[in-house]
Amino acid sequence: MSTNTTARNYWLALAATYGLTLSVAAMAVWPWPLFMGGAFILFVVLHSFRYGQVGRKIQGTLATASPGVGVAGSILGAGALFVRGTPVAIWAGPLLGVIAFLGMFLYLQRFGRFYSQTGTSAD
Repeated sequence: MSTNTTARNYWLALAATYGLTLSVAAMAVWPWPLFMGGAFILFVVLHSFRYGQVGRKIQGTLATASPGVGVAGSILGAGALFVRGTPVAIWAGPLLGVIAFLGMFLYLQRFGRFYSQTGTSAD
């Protein structure tokens, strides 16, 4: 599998996890968002180890993301909590999840850093 395909699969899993987490946070009753969030965090950590993105050999630099990316992610998360428990959560939760998934995946495809086993990065 080429590095670009591996990076795309990694970005796809991270973006899908974030989008699904937002959907669950908006639609599910407590304590399920906590259980699902914990499971998704565990999945991301294991997935990162699997693709070699976590370890002692990583000599990465700080991410160059603009502050707008963090603000957009926070707004989507706040939106999921805001619609939680309302009648619109049935359609707004999945919509927020899809928007978060697409936005994060496209952003990671463009600006994300993937560290291959040889130490080179693929964008």
